[in-house]
Amino acid sequence: MPDSSFVPFRAAAANGRPYIRVMNPTWLFWFSMLAASALGTNLGDLVAEVFNLGRTGSLVTLSVVSVLAIFVDIRLGARSEAGYWVAIVALRAAATNVGDLLTHDAKLSYLNASILLAMGTLVAGYFSRINRATNFSPDIDSRYWGAMLIAGVFGTVCGDMIAHSIGLLLATLILVPLTMVAIMVRSRFAATSVLAYWVIVLAERCAGTAVGDGIESRHGLALGLPVATVITTSLLAGGLALRQRERKAM
Repeated sequence: MPDSSFVPFRAAAANGRPYIRVMNPTWLFWFSMLAASALGTNLGDLVAEVFNLGRTGSLVTLSVVSVLAIFVDIRLGARSEAGYWVAIVALRAAATNVGDLLTHDAKLSYLNASILLAMGTLVAGYFSRINRATNFSPDIDSRYWGAMLIAGVFGTVCGDMIAHSIGLLLATLILVPLTMVAIMVRSRFAATSVLAYWVIVLAERCAGTAVGDGIESRHGLALGLPVATVITTSLLAGGLALRQRERKAM
């Protein structure tokens, strides 16, 4: 039986493109995305601070990793999800550095940057193509990755803004359930909406920032970056292992 959570198909022969596919947005998919966002939050800081690369050096390094992972996903995505998830984490980690550059170095206000980035994500996401044959998920192509990058920067900026306003633990307790509500609303009322899909991405990107920082920061659980990175890596690994079992059961 074909795997409905990992459905490759060939693009039109005229454009010569390799496999393009989608990811079935099950609850385990969204859990894995949230865990990947939290891991990316920790990893972006870890590369910049612990490895002493600074924000610019970290951004360049993670951008290269993101491009390579996306290339691997384009070539091997029909057989494995590995490239996809490495790209998701690396892109989210790079977005952490971009968000910090915008707010800390360029001195843009958190609110203005959040509004612009949210609008940018929804505009870019609007042009991503929903595949109605595969559970109304966007095709994973250049439009998808562009929207995902902008959403990652939004998650850093807006997540930090909310955490600074109400605290990391309260932000986590609000943003994670809010993400769950967004998933349920789309599933029940707007399963064909590409904008609703990207609203969920925006929500889980914010929630991932709160979760990752909440584990690491002295204003949260104060476990430190290395321990927080191990925890969020474990959460992602657990989510992907459960996804593997889910796919085999289909």
